[in-house]
Amino acid sequence: MKSITIASLKGGVGKTTLAIYFAASLARQKKRVLLIDADPNNNLTDFFLRNEELDSLQSKSLYNILKGRVSISDAIRIVEPGLGVVPTTPELAKAQNEFGANPGTALRFHNALKSLDFDYIIFDTPPSLTYELYLALYNADHVICPIGFSRWTIQGYQLIAEACAQNNVTEPVCVPFNVSKKDSERISEIELPSTKTSIPKSAEFAKSAINGKLSEKVWDEFSDLTKEILR
Repeated sequence: MKSITIASLKGGVGKTTLAIYFAASLARQKKRVLLIDADPNNNLTDFFLRNEELDSLQSKSLYNILKGRVSISDAIRIVEPGLGVVPTTPELAKAQNEFGANPGTALRFHNALKSLDFDYIIFDTPPSLTYELYLALYNADHVICPIGFSRWTIQGYQLIAEACAQNNVTEPVCVPFNVSKKDSERISEIELPSTKTSIPKSAEFAKSAINGKLSEKVWDEFSDLTKEILR
């Protein structure tokens, strides 16, 4: 089982969308994949589980797994063939204060993940250096940073790279995501460890987020991306 953390300290770069489609692409390759929403903004949860009642989501959420109130296996929702989701709610924002000084919580969660029967675990994370991000990095075998072309790209990557080093995680890899061909070429000139595969800009991603449904028009690049990163 491999764990992949999607991380960025800059909002609006498509972190959650990348997590969703990367995971779904693996599931369509007959892999068993678990998505864990570790962002209190819970956009990933809303994508897949927007029709589930709030009380149900909160009772079997990542926060309550960390609290020891529910097991991770009981919190998993199967949303597509081969694809499960552990949801979160804004309540997870309390994690920094409640668990930040207790390393035992992260260790128990790590051991719980190891007991699961999945090929890949993929974390979506908040755009900030918080407990939730460090929890995901602690469990990561790979870290992927979606990037666009902006003056903050390098600084944002460097902060994630420093956090990876603190957690003894290998150097994160950048993915030019939802970018124009011109911006993709510009990114390739920046001295960052980036994938050869870039995900082109598409209105399908915005439509997908609004509808809470995967688009059937964007799969080729994701198949190439998963093969490049996980070869």
